[in-house]
Amino acid sequence: MDATQRGRTWLQNVMEMNMPDVNLATVEADELEKQRTYARGLASRGFDYGLAVGSAFVESMRNTYYRHTGTALDELVDNAIEAGAKRVHVALGYDGKSDAKPDAIAIIDDGHGMVREMIRLSVLWGGTHREGSRAGFGRFGFGLPSASVNQARRFSVYSITENGGWHGITVDLDDIREGKYTDQNGKVVAPPVSEMQPPKWVFEYISEHHTGNFTHGTIVLWEKVDRLKWKTTSAMKKNLLEHFGITYRNYLDRVSIFFDGTKVEPTDPLFTTPGFRYFDLDEDRATALEPTKFDVTVKSTGEKARVVVRYARFPVTFHSVDKSKAAVRGNQNPRFAIANENRGLIITRMGRQIDVVDHTPWDGFERFLNNDRYWAAEIDFPAELDEEFTIANSKQGVVLSDRFWDLLEDAGVLNAIKSLRRSVGEDGKAREHEKETGKKRISEQSMKESEKFRRKRAGTNPVEREKAAKEALDQYVKRKSREKQRPEEEVREEVVKETIEHPYRVSFESMPGAPFFRVEQLGGMRVLHINTSHRFYTDVYAVPRNSRAVRAGLEVLLFSLGECELDALGNPDKQTFYAVERAAWSEVLTASLEMLARFVHNTDVSEADAAPEAA
Repeated sequence: MDATQRGRTWLQNVMEMNMPDVNLATVEADELEKQRTYARGLASRGFDYGLAVGSAFVESMRNTYYRHTGTALDELVDNAIEAGAKRVHVALGYDGKSDAKPDAIAIIDDGHGMVREMIRLSVLWGGTHREGSRAGFGRFGFGLPSASVNQARRFSVYSITENGGWHGITVDLDDIREGKYTDQNGKVVAPPVSEMQPPKWVFEYISEHHTGNFTHGTIVLWEKVDRLKWKTTSAMKKNLLEHFGITYRNYLDRVSIFFDGTKVEPTDPLFTTPGFRYFDLDEDRATALEPTKFDVTVKSTGEKARVVVRYARFPVTFHSVDKSKAAVRGNQNPRFAIANENRGLIITRMGRQIDVVDHTPWDGFERFLNNDRYWAAEIDFPAELDEEFTIANSKQGVVLSDRFWDLLEDAGVLNAIKSLRRSVGEDGKAREHEKETGKKRISEQSMKESEKFRRKRAGTNPVEREKAAKEALDQYVKRKSREKQRPEEEVREEVVKETIEHPYRVSFESMPGAPFFRVEQLGGMRVLHINTSHRFYTDVYAVPRNSRAVRAGLEVLLFSLGECELDALGNPDKQTFYAVERAAWSEVLTASLEMLARFVHNTDVSEADAAPEAA
């Protein structure tokens, strides 16, 4: 199964198993009646609409943690999706002087709207008729007021239902401080709802960007915005289009989200979903690996809930513009920032991204390293497992239970990400080896300089060695001539020139079942072939912690053994000895490295070790 098929299969799994069963085109017939019942029930019990004990509470709620303006806006987008909206707009308002910096933000949705009684409850912390519900994103009714006061000192809620009129309410933190919301008993209470319409600029935006008549829906307006992460329109647009595209990637086929009139496109941080942004940015493609799926028993009900873990592996050149260079500043394509921001375990609840866990209790993964941006893992869970994921009211952080960490390990997730990290290190080393080809390596230079100290060994036959080298060179030239479809003499001239400039050469080949190395002589050039299919290459030569000097030392060792084997040409007994022994060394080495792997922690790699960027 290729990456495209795996991406589509995963989406189908998520839609079938973990997505809320919400038809955004249909509003539940009794939804508005549920609101009325909830509001009237509170009124019958003498509820006085108290915001809090005092204004200090509201000011303190400004410090509810949100990573940035986008994650605060998520709270209102969540509400809109739960209200059955087909379209959600984040519109910017200006003071009339310039369109460079907004001074107001409106979140506009065409959901079913709110009845008059519910509008007043919506500005209270805990004012929701969905308390404890597992059918949607929110459960406690903190999102709208917390996000609003976090970003602005004044917010308003306007809503209209089908066949109804506009009603609204405004909460101003400065008015609260001045005592305007304090009743005769000293309580800070929400002002009453009144017939009121959104500002003119909001209607102008709706007229320009909203398709169809706006006969039902809700608008949340932020004014006196003083805590925006990005101050300019251009910066907000760049960052929020990307943020919404990642957060709601699995919902954008059913609800359209717009920022300042521009439609949000879905972005998969694993880059394996065809049609999503950056999937086919260039010739590089992410590889979707087989997902992990396992069932978890829900403690409260005893029923089973399915968890799906996706994995992706990125080529070493995946984040580079110029593929011949590392992904450093100035050569990083748009994928780099997304992979870096999502470095860790991506956590999604019912397909909606919640957080990225950047540390684990597992050895070697106490923190994630720079090189971990070359693979990705996503854990998606249903609402039934909320107790296993302690999620903050602001939906900004996730703390996995000890039980769930154990379940992930039992399901093979730890082994999977160990393998991913190891493969990244191997790819980085392989690229480093490729880049060294074509220029003199220090091992090659060392072997050349050591020639003057060698003495003639007894029992050698230089004539036979020279003859074998010439025959090998002739065969090499014929083969290259056929491959390149060029005249033999032309190819021979190039090869002879190369042997003079490069009397020693390190090469890599994949030869399953063959010895871990071999040395041949082509004319005046000795070539060391290292077998990348042997465990010597993966477990000794190319391990991420090896420095250039260590690899050069291993190359010199193999060159020296090979030089002795070449000297045996013309001596049948010695030739047989080396041929048999080299095969025996390889077999013993394979078995020994297998045993060694059981005692060595392959993930104990420091961030300074060989990285694809360093290659």
